[in-house]
Amino acid sequence: MHRNCLPGKVTALLLFCALWFHGACAQETTTQSLYWIRYQNQLIFSPTLYLNNEIDNRRFLGADVQNQLITHSRVHFRIGRWDVAGGLTCSWAYAQFPENPVGHATFEMRPVAEITYELPVGRWQIQQRIRVDNRFFEQHKDISVFEASDFTARFRYRLQLRIPVLKRNEKPFLIARLADEVMVNHRQNFFDQNRIYFSADFILSKKITIEPGYIYIHQQRFATSDFFNRHVMRFTLLHRIEL
Repeated sequence: MHRNCLPGKVTALLLFCALWFHGACAQETTTQSLYWIRYQNQLIFSPTLYLNNEIDNRRFLGADVQNQLITHSRVHFRIGRWDVAGGLTCSWAYAQFPENPVGHATFEMRPVAEITYELPVGRWQIQQRIRVDNRFFEQHKDISVFEASDFTARFRYRLQLRIPVLKRNEKPFLIARLADEVMVNHRQNFFDQNRIYFSADFILSKKITIEPGYIYIHQQRFATSDFFNRHVMRFTLLHRIEL
């Protein structure tokens, strides 16, 4: 009974998010194109414990201008269908407009906590994730974020579908991903952004997976009335290392 009720609740939540997102889209926006190149490794200590590390370089497409450099490190603990994680994200934000490059990157530190639940539905996997970003922004380039900072809590909910498409040697080779993620802030502008993902996992071996994909982002700049529509081409190399 519990399984039958879950898709209905998920559908209702998605409908709510879609209506909310539609309202946000009514604002005046700036459209941009970017590409993100990400390397991700997983250090697997046991079937229940692993360390996830990422480095993500984000640049504007068609212009040799840096947008952001971001790193993530999280310890994950799996219990059945649940995955609980905590760690640290560091961000260096550069230009927000390619025509206005900057020399100084604004540093941000984020202690992160998240919980994920994965439910199989036939051959598909429905994954729900809740993440909290505790964001500490530097106030001035000459003052360390450890001495003085602006704090914002950001809450994120992501619904993701993983759909097996192809097998090779009786093992998954191509898996499609569809996802929608909504983010909100605890102060200033409540709506932060909505991301819609389309990507494909090509599982080349037990250790290596490549993931080309596309992300559509509708985002409000923090504490401003400016909005972005961002079209992002992303390429990910995932490296699993079993210890």
